[in-house]
Amino acid sequence: MKKIRITIIFSGKEEYPGCGDIIATCAEFEIVARHSTLSSADIWQDLGRSDVILLDESAVSESGGGAIREIHEGFPFARILLIMENVSRNKTMEALSMGVTGVMARTSVLASIRKAIPVLYSGETWVSRGLVKSLHHQLQQAGDDSLFPHLEGQAPTVKN
Repeated sequence: MKKIRITIIFSGKEEYPGCGDIIATCAEFEIVARHSTLSSADIWQDLGRSDVILLDESAVSESGGGAIREIHEGFPFARILLIMENVSRNKTMEALSMGVTGVMARTSVLASIRKAIPVLYSGETWVSRGLVKSLHHQLQQAGDDSLFPHLEGQAPTVKN
């Protein structure tokens, strides 16, 4: 069985038990490296050897949103799980629009990190169930049956 390789980048306080502590106890995961900043000298080499990148919002704040863009430019298939202190709908949507693959509250790490990493590795997105329910509820209240009403009734175009 192939281990999922993980790089952890936490510039904030990683409370016990932190992501690294939990991951280290799982046989299916391998920690490639730990960094405290996105500007470490050897970080790009470590990111290239990683399947999943765990990133805290402090590291993003220090480096700016451009850091996530740089990771995706260098590693287009990067799967990034952003650990946030206070998750909100707006912050989650902003992170996803920047290219983050998953968002998790720091308070959920203990219960969910072991589940989230394989989900991300498989190519899926990880967000809280509450966010998905909230977005679904908003769409229902808006009265829109279709996200793309201008396409309703049109057959899909297939090019050979």
